[in-house]
Order: sequence, then C-alpha cells, then structure tokens
Amino acid sequence: MNNIDLFNIAVAEVFGRCYSEFPILININSLEIGDATKAANGNETPGEINSGDIEYRIATASLNWLIEAGYLWCQQHISEMSYNGTTLSPKGLEVLNAVPDELQTKTSLGETLSKGIATLGKESAIEVVKIGLAIGAASLGGT
Repeated sequence: MNNIDLFNIAVAEVFGRCYSEFPILININSLEIGDATKAANGNETPGEINSGDIEYRIATASLNWLIEAGYLWCQQHISEMSYNGTTLSPKGLEVLNAVPDELQTKTSLGETLSKGIATLGKESAIEVVKIGLAIGAASLGGT
C-alpha cells in the first residue's frame, strides 16, 4: 500500500473519532492511529509497536497535516505522539457534515467515517476521505 492510501486511512480514523465525539475535545495518540492503519493494511502484529514503522510515521504526519491544513484544532501537542484537546475546526466540521452525491447512502461523510475503518473497510474509507478532502480543497478555491 502506498503512502497516500495509508494517509487516507489514518485521516479516516482521525476524522471518525473527532466527528463521533464533536464538540468534545479529545486526546489522540498517533500510536493508536498507527495501530488502526496497520490493522487496515493487514500488517497488525498484536502487542508489537515499532514507532519507526511506516504506518506510525504516516499517522503522526497525517495528524500534523490535518492541523496545519485547518481541519483540526489541537490545544496541546505534547509530544510526537500526543495531541490533546483535539476537535474539528469549522472547516473540518463542514467537510464531514457534507452528504455528497458520490455516496450511495444519504449519510454525511462524518457519520460514515465514525463507523470506523474496521467496519467500513479500507477501500471505502479511502474513497470517503478523498471525497471529503476534495470538498475541503474546493472550499479554498482549489480543484
């Protein structure tokens, strides 16, 4: 699986967690996001964490990107792994509240992602994130 797909899976997991708890501030650990990404990628090794594995590096980079791109607010980034007081920004909430025509169901992107990667499946999660990020880019005047 390439980095973009791993990124989309990590974003799906973060968005799902933030949407299901919104507006409550949550603590996100990039190791947990990496674990979910590894599981979706079929590389899960129970009880074994190597923060150098690509899934963990992508999880951390994805969280940083989501904050920098304005999809998330984070009150306290304590370490490379701990993102405390995290919630959706107005931009993130707008994207996840969207119900695009591309989805077969009439549920929002956030509702779909809040089911979790294990329930959705990695291919569905990747597609939903692609749609959501395209909506976010379009709101900035992008494509």
